[in-house]
Amino acid sequence: TPFVGKMSEQIDVTFKENGVYGVHCKPHYGMGMVALVVVGEPGNVDAATAAAAKTPGKARQVLADLLAKAK
Repeated sequence: TPFVGKMSEQIDVTFKENGVYGVHCKPHYGMGMVALVVVGEPGNVDAATAAAAKTPGKARQVLADLLAKAK
């Protein structure tokens, strides 16, 4: 489920299923400001890698690198 945080404010998110979850900074997404949260066993890395191919700009390569490390 998508979530949105406000600038300079902490956000708590609970992940209920194992897998990898991509997170991006809305204003800096195209410049590569993304993160990958790994919860338990990353069983969905292949599906996430396929979805990441549609990621714009530098974020595509950063996310691909993070997903490669999660395998």
